[in-house]
Amino acid sequence: MEANGNAGIFGLEGDPDLQFLLKGGDLLKVKSRSWRKTRYFRLNEDCKTVWQQTSKTFKSDSSFSLEDMDSVRYGRQTEGLQKYTDSSADDRCFSIIFKGRRKNLDLIASSKEEAKRWVSGLEKVMTGMHSLNRQQNSEHWIYNCMRKADKNADNKMSLKELKHFLRQINIEVDDSYAEMLFKKCDTSNSGTLEGSEIKHFYDLLTYREEMDAIYGKYASTNGQMSSSDLLNFLQKEQKEPVSLEHAKKLIEKYEVDETGKHT
Repeated sequence: MEANGNAGIFGLEGDPDLQFLLKGGDLLKVKSRSWRKTRYFRLNEDCKTVWQQTSKTFKSDSSFSLEDMDSVRYGRQTEGLQKYTDSSADDRCFSIIFKGRRKNLDLIASSKEEAKRWVSGLEKVMTGMHSLNRQQNSEHWIYNCMRKADKNADNKMSLKELKHFLRQINIEVDDSYAEMLFKKCDTSNSGTLEGSEIKHFYDLLTYREEMDAIYGKYASTNGQMSSSDLLNFLQKEQKEPVSLEHAKKLIEKYEVDETGKHT
């Protein structure tokens, strides 16, 4: 089932909050003092959209994408909930804030525990989706660089092209290291990398456990490294006497995700 696949990608396979979202439940939708309707909500199997029941017979049951959500806020934090609900309901309230001009979705759960599970579950899936999008953007950028490095477009990479590729993605390595990496991946001993060999090279390049650990240590903003995080990393790990302005310029130049440029 696709939900299991996406849950695995998000690192949420078997997570109780995710299972809660997939099962769904009734929530009270609030638009005014007099307009309060019980609606059934649940996370779709794709783990990317939320299905909501509607009573309008001429309108099909609708879904909204988690991509369109900006945040989830627990409690009576929106103008609508503060205006149309009593303070006694505060711990059962939460709101889904959308990007752009779309109106907030103000909701009341049947209990405090249920409201917290909705908020926690949605935040987990949103975080997983954003991380996946960043990874896909990085992979797309690297594949583009690899294609550009393949000068004669034969879908093979020579040692010379590999060195050019490393320069393209600003990885400074000495010739002996580049040759070692090349020989390690050239299992066919053909003098070029092709097919699964290129994939092996890509995997070696992009998955470095020690770098993941360092990134996790310094990336304090929703799994992203802000300019101050990068400055901290450069000064402590790299021992570089650089300024915050320098860190900002590095992010502006090399960050592939536009949202990451503004952290």
